[in-house]
Order: sequence, then structure tokens, then C-alpha cells
Amino acid sequence: HEGMYTREELKELVAYCAERGIEVIPEIDVPGHNEALAAAYPEFFCFPDHNTKVSTTGGVGLYLVCPQKPEVWKFYAAVFKELKDIFPSKIVHLGGDEAPTELWEKCPLCRQARAKASMRDEQEQMRDFFARMTSLLAKNGQTPQFWYEGNAGIYHPGETVYAWRQDQARQSIDKTKKAGLNLIMASNEYCYLDFPQIQGQYNWGWMQTTTLRKCYELDPAFGKSPQETGHIRGVHAAAWAEHLPDLNHLLYRVYPRAMAIAEAGWSPMNVRSWDNFRRKVADHRAFVLKRFNYDLERTKENEPPFRWENKK
Repeated sequence: HEGMYTREELKELVAYCAERGIEVIPEIDVPGHNEALAAAYPEFFCFPDHNTKVSTTGGVGLYLVCPQKPEVWKFYAAVFKELKDIFPSKIVHLGGDEAPTELWEKCPLCRQARAKASMRDEQEQMRDFFARMTSLLAKNGQTPQFWYEGNAGIYHPGETVYAWRQDQARQSIDKTKKAGLNLIMASNEYCYLDFPQIQGQYNWGWMQTTTLRKCYELDPAFGKSPQETGHIRGVHAAAWAEHLPDLNHLLYRVYPRAMAIAEAGWSPMNVRSWDNFRRKVADHRAFVLKRFNYDLERTKENEPPFRWENKK
């Protein structure tokens, strides 16, 4: 509802990042989180509603594309082909999270398909849906990643999932290993940098406060042995920024907590030192304040480095 990137703008962004050693991975959310698609192409959905509007707020919608409509697969084949032209990465993140299947349960076409394939429920249909999406990507030499939703059975061995729900992150380690999945740890209690970092900071009303020290305490293995966690490929810090007021505010939330997540990702717990980390953050303080337009004069000499104040 606020515009779009052109192909040229995206290619410029990809090139800018590549010069700095950053790989840009596009995310195309399926089968849900796509009310904009439902507004543009209502015929792609189980129960087309031509009055659907583009959502302007966050949340979980019931709109899931209907896997039994041929036009859906033609559309995504075209999307993935265009992505390949823009993004050199061989990875496409498919989302896959927060996809309530109530409408799939009621949809006559979906019900017929489940009966014909002897599927027990909509979760088996989700597994089949992901498999078909993966096949589309494979035609372009691309592979998928997903947000992990607790049910390892809907993914396929060798795929990569991100554990993001606080109440599932610890349990995800054993479940994903058993299912033959690669795991990226993104537990929101440590890794969501849009969460406020000090009490009273702007928040949606439900976010918990995640301090710099909390981020630094992230143990991607949750105390498990290397033998149990060899499938963990790394960590991921998210910043869902659509409701943060401006770029300065976003950067204030990201730094220095991103530094803590980075060190937590590559440092074993037995070599970590909070005091040493704080000294290193202090070394970056002047650069970050200057680079991101913060007012150094307003920051007190004895204020800890994780309490930088926004100029505004």
C-alpha cells in the first residue's frame, strides 16, 4: 500500500550488498501472509473475495492461496523465474509461517484433493504444497528456506528452517535433527531487534524488553552438546521495522544488539565475557553515533553503551 521496488532498484541493492560481502535472499511468503496478493488476485484463493483490501497493519490473516488452482502454480513459476534474474542467491525464503488452515479445511477443491491422495489432514496438504513449491524452485536451481512452525513433518529432509517462536526454539533442536533438517536459531526472546531494548521504548504493546545483555546471552545450542546440535547452521536477527517511526529509530534498535547476536553466533559459551564485550562495544560507540546521526553531546559520560539516546 506504500509503493514497490522496481527491478532496477533491487538489482542496485543486490550489487551494493555484494560489494560488502552480503548475500541478499528474497522472501516470498506462501501460502499465507499475502493479503496484498488476495486483493490483487482474489481468484487464487479458496473463497475469492473481490472486496479484499491490502492490509495496512500487522497480524495473521486467514487468506491462503488454494493449492488446487492451476493459475496459482503458473503465477509462482513466473515469480521465481523473475527472482532468479534479480537475485543471484540460490536460496528463496518461502515463509510458510502463521498459515491457519481453516479455509483449506472447508474448501471443496482442497477436500477433494485430500480424499483423492488419502491425506489425513491439512498438515499433510501443507507438506505436499511445500514439496510442489520446492519443485518449482528446483527448475531454476533454487532451494527453499522456511520459518519453523513446530511441526517438523511438513518440511523435507535437507531443508533449512528458522526457529523463531520463543516457546519452540529449544524443542526445535531435537525435532529438526530427527527430521534431517538444517536449523537457524532466531528465538525472538534474544534475536528480535524490533523488540524494545529499554523500558518505556515504543512497542506494539505485547513486545518484551530485550536488553543488550539478553541478546549476548543467546546460546544457539541451549546447552546441548555439539553432537546434538551439528545441524544448527547459524543465528538470525530479525528487525520487523514497518511500524518503527523512522530510520534512526530502527538503527538505534539494531545497534549495538546486532553486535551481541553476531558474537553469540560465533563464540562458544565458555569463551564469552560480558565485560570484554562491553569494552568492544564502547570502541564502536563514537563511530555508530556519528554514522547514524545520533547526538554524542547528549550522551552522559557514565551512561552504559547500550543506553544511547536518540537525537529526536
